[in-house]
Amino acid sequence: MHPTRRAALALPLLAAPGLALAQERFPSRPIRLVVGFPPGGGSDLVARPIAQRMGELLGQPVAVENRGGANGNLGLDAVAKAPADGYVFGHVNNAVIGVNPLLYRNLPFDPVRELEALAAVTIGGLFLMVPAALPANTLAEFVALARAQPGRLNFASAGPGSITHLAFELFRRQAGVELEVVHYRGSAPALQDMLGGRAQLMIDGINLAKAQVDSGRVKALAFLNAERHPLMPQVPTAREQGLERLVIPGWQGFVVRAGTPAPVAEALERAVRAALEDPGVQETFRNQAILTRFAGRAEFARMIREETERWRPIVTEMGLTLD
Repeated sequence: MHPTRRAALALPLLAAPGLALAQERFPSRPIRLVVGFPPGGGSDLVARPIAQRMGELLGQPVAVENRGGANGNLGLDAVAKAPADGYVFGHVNNAVIGVNPLLYRNLPFDPVRELEALAAVTIGGLFLMVPAALPANTLAEFVALARAQPGRLNFASAGPGSITHLAFELFRRQAGVELEVVHYRGSAPALQDMLGGRAQLMIDGINLAKAQVDSGRVKALAFLNAERHPLMPQVPTAREQGLERLVIPGWQGFVVRAGTPAPVAEALERAVRAALEDPGVQETFRNQAILTRFAGRAEFARMIREETERWRPIVTEMGLTLD
């Protein structure tokens, strides 16, 4: 069946019958999905396949707009200031929506009052990685190397206050090591500098880690979650290697402007779910080693609240604040 015909058949299931938005059926024009990180990073790899399939299902393009900077805050600010009509929604991960409100003293928006949960789409965790040429093949060997030359090794961060930065701060404290932190505007440029030899440590998700490990360009020394990742079972957890409290779950999802009419939010939620469950999208994510798990608006809202409360004592203990 022609894609346009499929979209036309799918649209009545995803749209909100009887909804009057300027006497128009939703959606009647293109939609923007704002991603608060540069193209090519883990957030972008999740957002783009879903956006493309949503466009096909809804009968209107869903264009990804990358607004990198301030650890995702620039992107969320754009969503918070958009009209509450569903034509702009935003990508988030657990750090951007769950941790940033604890870190930033002067956020230009109120994430609790101006944003609403739409859907979660992936689950995962973080890997601690080093360049293939670095003489360390286990977490213990890397810790010994870092302790032998304090302050001389560099950690490539995806941005100040990012989940990778917070993970590093937890690792640094628990392992008793000192590295220089170099912040980048996302995972992709951080990876390029580590591959170029300007950094010796990086922490990121499996969709970035597995491809680099499989290519032989980096070594994954530890998975920072409670159990080994099913797609990289050869990598031991940090907990297995003696860092009991270095457990950092992860997820990605979408939010919409608070006050968006319920039928519109429901239509977007259904479109996200249908796109995520599409066999082509599932194959794309499998090839990128991304594990999917859908959670609707109510469950995702609970996940966000729980993430904020989980990090609150940790951020307080670290004494980390950002402007």
